[in-house]
Amino acid sequence: MGKQDGAPVLHCNIDEKAFSKAMFLCRFFTGAAMVYFALGSLFYWREFLVNTAALGLPWPVSLAFFFITAELFLGLFLLLGWHTRVSAAASLPLVVICAIIFFAGEYNKAFAGLCILACAPLCTLLLLGPGIFSLDYKRSLRAARRFFRG
Repeated sequence: MGKQDGAPVLHCNIDEKAFSKAMFLCRFFTGAAMVYFALGSLFYWREFLVNTAALGLPWPVSLAFFFITAELFLGLFLLLGWHTRVSAAASLPLVVICAIIFFAGEYNKAFAGLCILACAPLCTLLLLGPGIFSLDYKRSLRAARRFFRG
């Protein structure tokens, strides 16, 4: 513990491998859940479409298709760790919108629990990034090697 401007300063050593494993698990389970929900919505397409129309959203067929495909691809991006922060930022409102459609606008404890359980790891990924076990890390490593050549 050191001193800076008269106040004690704490230094924290972070194990990069453990942090990256935690971020991988966060990405994996969140992405897998998003893919699972998107595939479930595709399998029960009629109910998802009826709920979209019942909520009074314009263009219910194209909007429902857009929401499901966006959730599917963003979940896959999170699984791979590709554009992780952008995917997490886009997934935050999308998960809530898809949950509203899935529950047909009936807000209950299951709805609140689903939104909290889905949004908490997305906020973590948005703030902390993907870790070294991701395509983002590999891409940034290649860019750094190309930039610092010679």
